[in-house]
Amino acid sequence: MAEVRRRRLLATLRARFDGAALQVALPGQPANAVRKPSATQLAQWAPLQAWSFEGAGTGSSPLLRPTQAPQVELPFSAAVWPADDPTALDLIDAFSRHLDGSHQLLAAGGALAGLRLRLRVKACDVMWWRRRQASDPWDCGYALNEPEARAALARFEPRRATLVVAVGWPQETLVETLAAMQSSSLRFAHPVRCLVVQTGPGSITERLRSAGVPATVLQPRAAEA
Repeated sequence: MAEVRRRRLLATLRARFDGAALQVALPGQPANAVRKPSATQLAQWAPLQAWSFEGAGTGSSPLLRPTQAPQVELPFSAAVWPADDPTALDLIDAFSRHLDGSHQLLAAGGALAGLRLRLRVKACDVMWWRRRQASDPWDCGYALNEPEARAALARFEPRRATLVVAVGWPQETLVETLAAMQSSSLRFAHPVRCLVVQTGPGSITERLRSAGVPATVLQPRAAEA
């Protein structure tokens, strides 16, 4: 049992963000442009927050069974966000930075506080008995429609809960890629959510569902006047 725990601990400590599958920013966008979200953004991304955590499960394994898969009800699902929304990319990027802990780092104030936060996140990763908290950082990134990135997505293994954002992919390629991820999700130890930014959200949603991918259409929640 001690050896099993040691191997799991080492594997978790060695896990890194999969830069082959995901990019922190879209091409042409600075990767370090993190700003405090506006009150409007906080209100509008509520549907994204609810969808991300739906079926995410506790993310924990029994204390005395470290090799048992973490509890995840829905390992993989997709949602489509209408691309004709002029604020779509800004809102989604702000939500991604909220999920991945960038806003927590910004609020921490200073390199030392940021280091403590990163160490605390890694410590939580290795506690297989710990239940996932809403404030736990996710891995978030953009999936580019490129052969290398598609191949990396096909073999993707999430190190923690993950948000994948796909912007403007051709429908045929998108359905094929997400169907492959859905097939792979049986081995996922953490929930993976793919947010698709597309025109004609109803059409791509139906195609994804026909391919066996749990998919829904999301809309930004109107900010209160």
